[in-house]
Amino acid sequence: MASFYDAPRGEAYSWLIDYAMERSAVFVLARRGEFQLMEEAECIFSLLEPYLIEERSISEEEIMKRFEEETERGNGIEYGAGTYYIYECCEEAAAVLKEAADDLFAWQHPLLPEDLNFWDSNGQDFLYNVAHERMGGLPIDKEEAARISAMVPGLFLSRPEHKQFEAFWQDVLFHKPRKLEIFGFGIKEIPESIGELKGLKELMIHESYITSLPAALFSLTELEDLTVYTADLMEIPSEISQLTKLKRLNIACGSYHGPTNDIIRREEVSLTKVPPEIGRLKLLEVLSINYTGLKELPVEMGQLQNLRFLDLSRNQLLREPEFIGDLPELPYVNLSDNRYNSSPQNQRRIDYIE
Repeated sequence: MASFYDAPRGEAYSWLIDYAMERSAVFVLARRGEFQLMEEAECIFSLLEPYLIEERSISEEEIMKRFEEETERGNGIEYGAGTYYIYECCEEAAAVLKEAADDLFAWQHPLLPEDLNFWDSNGQDFLYNVAHERMGGLPIDKEEAARISAMVPGLFLSRPEHKQFEAFWQDVLFHKPRKLEIFGFGIKEIPESIGELKGLKELMIHESYITSLPAALFSLTELEDLTVYTADLMEIPSEISQLTKLKRLNIACGSYHGPTNDIIRREEVSLTKVPPEIGRLKLLEVLSINYTGLKELPVEMGQLQNLRFLDLSRNQLLREPEFIGDLPELPYVNLSDNRYNSSPQNQRRIDYIE
C-alpha cells in the first residue's frame, strides 16, 4: 500500500478520481448512523442515486462480533456500523465526486458522505480512505507509486526512498504539502527552500541536531501550527511575529528522536529568552515552551488574549510571570518544575482539554 503523505487536493484530487475510476469496479460511500447529515451531503446521495448498485448495512453487533472472533473486518471503509452505498464507476459519477469536493480527506460527515473508497473487481480496496484520520492509499507497487508521484504535483505518496532526506525533500518541494513532518533524519539544518511551501499550515520538526530555524520559515504566513522538538535551540527569532495566523506553538528542548547517552542538562540549554514580538500572535490559542533556560518572559505575552492553553513547565523561571494576571480567562496554565517552584503540581484551571 502506497500511503498518501498529505491529502490529494485540487488538480491532484481530480486526477486521482479519474485514475481510480478507470481501475476500479465500484466506489463506496458511507452513512454513519450517529451523525445527522447536512443538506449538502444528502444532495450528493441524491445526485449519485442513478449509479447505485447496492446498499448494505452493518450493525454495531456485527462489528463487535468481528473483533471478538478476530475475523476479517471487510474493506477498509467498514470499520464501524453504518450504511454503505456501492456505486458503478463511470464518467458521470466521477463528475459528481469532483464537483462535491476538492480534497480526498474532505469526505467527512456532516458536510459530505463518509470516506470515499474504490474497490476492484474482486471487492478489494483499490483506493483506501479514512478521511477523519487523514489516512489513505493505493495498493500499487513502488514503481507505479514513483511514476504517478513524479507525474502529478500534489499526489504525495510516502515511498521507501523517503528514508533519505534528500529524496524526501525533493518530493516535499514538488508536491508542496499543507502538513509537513520532519522527523529523525539526523539533519543539522532545515533548508531555506522551505520558504517555497507558501501553503503550509502545519509544521512539525523533531530533529535532535537542529539548533536554529531558517529565516525562510517565517515567510510561511499561512502556518497555523508549529512544533519544534530538538536537543538545543539557540533562539526564537523575533521574526516569529510574521506568522500572524499561528494558533499553536510548541517548543521543547532536550528532545531526541532516538536513544542517546548525551542528554543536555536544562541549565545548559541555549534558549534563554522569548522575543517580545511574540505578543503580536493575536490568534495564538496553544503555547507550550518546555525544558529551556528561560528565567523570565516578556510582559507582551499578556497581549495573547486568545490563549487557551499555556504550558511553561520545566524551565528556569525565577517567578510566576506577571503577564498571567493579564489573562484571567486562560483555562489552563502549567508552571510546574521551575526554579521558583519545583513542584510537579503547579497547575491551575485544569478543566481545559485540547
